[in-house]
This record gives sequence, structure tokens and C-alpha cells, in this order.
Amino acid sequence: MKRFLVVSAMLFAVSVAAFAQAQDDQEFIVKLGIQPQGVMTLAGSDQNTNVGISAGFEYFKYFGNIFAAGAGAVYDLPREFKNNDQANGNVSFLPVYVGAKLRTPLYGLADNYAFLTGRLGYSAFMNGSTNWIQSSSGGLYYAGGIGVSISYLVIEAIYAINNLSYTAKNTNKSYDEKYSVISLYVGFKFE
Repeated sequence: MKRFLVVSAMLFAVSVAAFAQAQDDQEFIVKLGIQPQGVMTLAGSDQNTNVGISAGFEYFKYFGNIFAAGAGAVYDLPREFKNNDQANGNVSFLPVYVGAKLRTPLYGLADNYAFLTGRLGYSAFMNGSTNWIQSSSGGLYYAGGIGVSISYLVIEAIYAINNLSYTAKNTNKSYDEKYSVISLYVGFKFE
């Protein structure tokens, strides 16, 4: 809960600063999301996680009417594994990324548009499973999705892959694994 409050306070502070310096060719987005289910590979088998919540922000600068580049970060709050026989505890991630956005070039609908988005960055892995993981680290993060912007409201669906590494306590063996998740976000856009 403490992490969530810190992330929320950071999102609020950054959004106030972005709103005070708004320009037409840039946008700052603060968003909340739900992840109905994630899948993490553990030693060759897939383990499902429960529903997750995430919060994040993005900044994009437009170059012309269609293409934008920017950066962002999302905090995936801890989520438990569904099958506690093979994996117990919880996991969370903090991806930090650069991104690109392609929006529809409908000049008459300047504030209303559909878009494609892509992300590439690093995802920190926060291990809440200390009884079977000795040490862990994050790795490459990549994602893609679609969305729609309606005035100041942004709705998007993102498919993301978080790479991670961990060393098992009982065998001292290291594993390179992936966590894949589909996220549905609702955000507020400052221009």
C-alpha cells in the first residue's frame, strides 16, 4: 500500500507540472489499468496470476500530425499466483520505457482519434516470493497496443512482455523467464 501511495503522489505531482506547461504538440497522460490475468513462465511451465492493478504516466511529443515519440513508466501492483502448489507469494513489475504513437490523421477531429502504440524499455522485477526465489532481477520490456482518445479521455489495450531472471533457493539454479500480460487502461490527457 505504501508503494501505491508513493506512486500516486508522484503521478499527481508530475501531472500538475505537465498541466501547467501544456502545449498543442505534446500530451501528458496519467492512467490507471486493470490486468485481468498475467502468465509467468517458471522453469518451463506457465503460471497464471490473479487480477492486477497498475498506475502509470506517459509523455508524448508530436512530430507532424501523425507520429509522436515519448517515454513513460507503469507500476504493476503486486499480484498473487492462482496455483499456489508450484508458485506462491506475489510478483510486481516497474517498466520504464520509450514509446511511439501513430494516430489517425483526421484533421476535423483533432481531439478525437484512434492510435497504435509501441514501447521498449527495462522492467524492474519486484519479487514477493522470498520462500522459493533467492535473488532476482528485471530485464527487457516490450509492448504494443491500440487505443482511442476522446477529448481528454484515453482508453487503450496493451499486450506487454516483461523479461526477468531469478535464482531458485532450493537448487541454486538460475532461470530466464517472461511475464506476459494484457492491460486495459483508462487515462486522463493533459495537452
